[in-house]
Amino acid sequence: MEVREAVSEQHGLQQVRECRPDLILLDLELPGVDVLHLLQALRSELNEKPVPIIVLSADPPTRNVLGNGRPTSVLQKPFAAPALLLLVRRALDAD
Repeated sequence: MEVREAVSEQHGLQQVRECRPDLILLDLELPGVDVLHLLQALRSELNEKPVPIIVLSADPPTRNVLGNGRPTSVLQKPFAAPALLLLVRRALDAD
């Protein structure tokens, strides 16, 4: 697997356009980022080929987050590595 990290909302969208990822891990607590807007933008960019998005959050996500960008899964922090690996495996196997 190849892992890419984005340092900003724009950088993340640029990478999505360039590499068409198989999976996106998105932390809801990104500083200076409107995550609801980012989820919508990601889904808009990926409308031809839906990509699983796993949302990571310290708090239970709101209905806005769950409905707005329709993440594939939500994983509440702190979490054990096996829990993340299981969600990644399920998301990639669903393709």
